[in-house]
Amino acid sequence: MPLTRRRVIVASITFVVLIAMVPAIWLGMKWNRTMANIDKMIVPTVMLPTATPETLPVGVAEQPAAPPAQPLPTVIPDPKGVQNILLVGTDARIGQDVSRTDTMVWVHLDPQANRVSMMSFPRDLWVNIPGYGQNRINTAYLTGETKLGKGYGPALLKKTVGDLVGVPIDHFVLVNFEGFKTIIDKIGGIYVDVPKVIDDNKYPMDEYEGDVRTMKIHFDAGRQLLDGSKALIYARTRHADSDFGRNQRQQQVLLAIFERLREQGLLGQLTSLDDYTDVLSNYIRTDISRSEMLSFASVGARLHAEDVQRFAIDAKMVTARTQPAVLLLKDQKALRRLVNQMIDPSIASAGGEEPAH
Repeated sequence: MPLTRRRVIVASITFVVLIAMVPAIWLGMKWNRTMANIDKMIVPTVMLPTATPETLPVGVAEQPAAPPAQPLPTVIPDPKGVQNILLVGTDARIGQDVSRTDTMVWVHLDPQANRVSMMSFPRDLWVNIPGYGQNRINTAYLTGETKLGKGYGPALLKKTVGDLVGVPIDHFVLVNFEGFKTIIDKIGGIYVDVPKVIDDNKYPMDEYEGDVRTMKIHFDAGRQLLDGSKALIYARTRHADSDFGRNQRQQQVLLAIFERLREQGLLGQLTSLDDYTDVLSNYIRTDISRSEMLSFASVGARLHAEDVQRFAIDAKMVTARTQPAVLLLKDQKALRRLVNQMIDPSIASAGGEEPAH
């Protein structure tokens, strides 16, 4: 074969190989960017020190005495592979580094059983914050950040919730309001079935001038597409009913986000997350490792929103106090039964709220 012809053949083969490699190189670059963005969200796990008890976190007024603490509930042991994750939403405004937690949802993930369940906590629930006495559950994160130092808020909140339910919390995911809205807008909004008309004349404004700090909001009943801003309002409004109704809406919105991600194949095609993680890395912090995220995503890809069991501490389980407004848990045994039912569906329901649907 003439030398010139061999060179042409070799050049042609080389060109074809390079063209074939372009998609792989492109996918590799997207994968690397996605992983780099995910790594920006991950924060080191911190251990709580042996705290010297203090009475109250910074900026929190003296509270009325709470009933004596009850023994922690005893729950059935977790099988291998089970993970307990705390989803936390903060009401941090622009320019604020630390704030109270407006949303707290415990997610129980059992990969082997292919099962997920969740439980919401009222933000005014009166609990023991380890090392700092009794206070509202939504002050635990703020206490850790201001008393122990930056990065300790999630650790103290995980310990507080874990002690309350008798189940150690393995991980947390923290997102602020801007991140919440961004997530929903990036996936094209979410579909929510609003069960009844909502009118809230005292919804708090994120930005305000003068003395006007609230606004009127309205939602018609029925299935509708919500963008990030409207979804946040829907999840936060409470004056039309109560904090318990808001907890139900927050769970509804979380499941709507999950279903949207699943429908778009984003849980199974992680290279497709490049555009999302680039933006969300500015709003989300977690102690879940990269490998664990991949594992959780694979479980989520096999589930539907209706497969997730929903639980909540409801009005029947607490006593409301005023001046200041707090919720006292009536019966620790009722909470134990609810927790046991959540982590093992074979246990019959007894007391507390029936799972939300």
